[in-house]
Amino acid sequence: MLNLKEKRMQNIFNSETGRTLMASIDHGLYMGAVRGIEHPVEVIKEFIECDLDGILISLGLNKISTELFKQKKVLSKILTLDYILLSKIPGIVEEIFANCAFFSVEQAVHWGFDAVKVLLAWGTDRETQIKSIQYIAKIAQACDKLQMPLMIKPFLDNKNIPKEKRKDPKVIIDASRIAVEMGADIIKIPYTGDKDSFAEIVDHSYVPVVIYGVPDMGTMKDLLQATKDSIDVGGKGIVFGMDVWQNNNRKKIIHALRDIIHKNKGIDEVANKYNIN
Repeated sequence: MLNLKEKRMQNIFNSETGRTLMASIDHGLYMGAVRGIEHPVEVIKEFIECDLDGILISLGLNKISTELFKQKKVLSKILTLDYILLSKIPGIVEEIFANCAFFSVEQAVHWGFDAVKVLLAWGTDRETQIKSIQYIAKIAQACDKLQMPLMIKPFLDNKNIPKEKRKDPKVIIDASRIAVEMGADIIKIPYTGDKDSFAEIVDHSYVPVVIYGVPDMGTMKDLLQATKDSIDVGGKGIVFGMDVWQNNNRKKIIHALRDIIHKNKGIDEVANKYNIN
């Protein structure tokens, strides 16, 4: 029989393909009323209609959308557990000044989440970085105790990391390996830019690896290509964010991603079908 953690992991990944198409709309927690998710409950309804596999949200957004998750076929929920301080003024994005646990694993269990997600920020000042590592350690311990899957997102886009290093495949590989050693059950990382280096991450991780973007992301077709390339070498899908849900054609993009991830469709085929450039 599957234990509780295995059952929760099963809820996140499609039973036929073993892959997942997820959306992240937790941005409101630390950025406010972001364009594209000003009405987040309506966005969640839309994602349910698009047959997504999962969604990353805050506990507050979960509470105001509870009724949506009482439907028979619903999204798997992942709780964004930490708070990222990006500015002294609400809605302004400057840099990561602090990162700390806000919600708890116990709350994730109580509200029926299938996993929790934390951000492992690199390139901040030393005090902020070590505090982040310390709180992730406590969360990992709680996840083990309560059989809750842990998603770790290594994040490199901070001032103390040179821009050329933020998209360096070797740096992404090292960040991913550290996340595995910390106890991640799922790793959420940017696509490295080429199949060989991404295949190395997948090969060395032994846990599902999903992408959340592309270094120097250009067009939506580039995102589709990155998604296809990543699953070709063993990646398990994508957790898309504002690149998609701020796009006026987001429903078409979501359907195209689903065709790539769960139907193994080619880029040109889906791009032509949904008129994506």
